Amino acid sequence: MSALERRLHKLEEVLLPKPWQPVCMLTEPASDALTEEWADYQRQVEAAKARGDFVAIVFPGRHGGRPHCEKGATYFSSEFEARLVEASMLPSERGNDSLLVDVMKDAMGNVVGPVACDKSRAEV
Repeated sequence: MSALERRLHKLEEVLLPKPWQPVCMLTEPASDALTEEWADYQRQVEAAKARGDFVAIVFPGRHGGRPHCEKGATYFSSEFEARLVEASMLPSERGNDSLLVDVMKDAMGNVVGPVACDKSRAEV
């Protein structure tokens, strides 16, 4: 490989957009759920792993000693927490690092600007 090819390869790595990993968000059934529900849940988890998705599992309630990551799946205590991670993995609509960065930049500035009103308060 020549020096020109190496430089071209480095430029392509930096400039070409990276592929985004799809996110599959599931909610773990209750511990007293039917066996059919657990079997369906396990099928969904295995199918998502086979596709190469990032598997986010919402486990409502306390983790109770459960590891945060386990066998290719990441557990979250709330859907909000899982949605934040999902937004951090989605592409930006404005050229930022991620959709989460877009949202944070909107929240930090003036999201709603002042609007001029032609009517005085007495007329209303």
